[in-house]
Amino acid sequence: MSDYNQKIVEDYWSRADASASDRNFYCYPVIRSHSCKLIFGEADASRRDWCQYWTVEKYLKEIIPVKKCLSICCGFGEIERMLARLGVADHILGMDVAPGAIEKARERALAEGLGNIEYQVADLNAEELPVEEYDIIWANGALHHIRELDGVVAKLFRALKPGGYLVSNEYVGPDYQQLPRRQQEIVNAVKHLLPMELRSADDGRRPSLLSKIARRLRRKSFRLREQDEAIYARLWKMPTIDHFKATDPSECVRSSQIIPTLHNHFDSVTVRYFDGSILFYALDPVFYANFDGHKPTHRRLLELLFELERFYIDSGEMQSDNAHIICRKNP
Repeated sequence: MSDYNQKIVEDYWSRADASASDRNFYCYPVIRSHSCKLIFGEADASRRDWCQYWTVEKYLKEIIPVKKCLSICCGFGEIERMLARLGVADHILGMDVAPGAIEKARERALAEGLGNIEYQVADLNAEELPVEEYDIIWANGALHHIRELDGVVAKLFRALKPGGYLVSNEYVGPDYQQLPRRQQEIVNAVKHLLPMELRSADDGRRPSLLSKIARRLRRKSFRLREQDEAIYARLWKMPTIDHFKATDPSECVRSSQIIPTLHNHFDSVTVRYFDGSILFYALDPVFYANFDGHKPTHRRLLELLFELERFYIDSGEMQSDNAHIICRKNP
């Protein structure tokens, strides 16, 4: 397999609609409320466009509507529709490498009667951008998919007008999510802390024949040991680099370099971390399906996990793996 297969990326993101579900770390209501407090100091994340809304309120309210906004890695177009409803720009251009996503984005903008949105299929790793063209560039979950990160950020900087803003909401953890050993240990330990109704029994992926055989051997082995030795099984398994290259080679391809690269190009960079260094990995589809916000034990457990995650970040044992970033090009 080649090191980076662009066709896999285009095909994957032509099918995968990141806005189709709120059952993930970034969109799940009770977690996004926590993220909203960390990023903006605000408790109200009831709006689906909470991050765009508060970004406008905190950073952009005095300058909107601007003339032109570019949205990169736009996918199926939800961000551009949100920005259009918020009146951010007279004209919004969405770019994405996936033709299937762009087609759907056009259809949905048209269905909502949002005539100030335009879409274009483009690979930013190779695409040139006009100089000093845009007042705002929105990169929502975009930069961690950029292979040629330094070159693309340089293009984005040049494409901004003086005084323009780059808004980025990103996974900034290790490349291809290859966590340090200590972080892996803590993620697995937290997985054990979850009650059975809030976690899957394994890492959630379909087991291979080899893993099935290994599991049977382990079960036989456990019968020969003390019962308490079996409870420390690995409930979370870190995906391999080969897994990402086979499914989506762009996922987290240069994620660890996002913040340093932005500092290299912009004089003004404001970073607000919203953690996820444990919960992004430990919470799986069973949690999102079964968590009951009205159940005191569930709410209290999640609060404790938020505190635990913050403890390990504050102690320096791990970094925060997600950040909301505002960059400004000097006037």
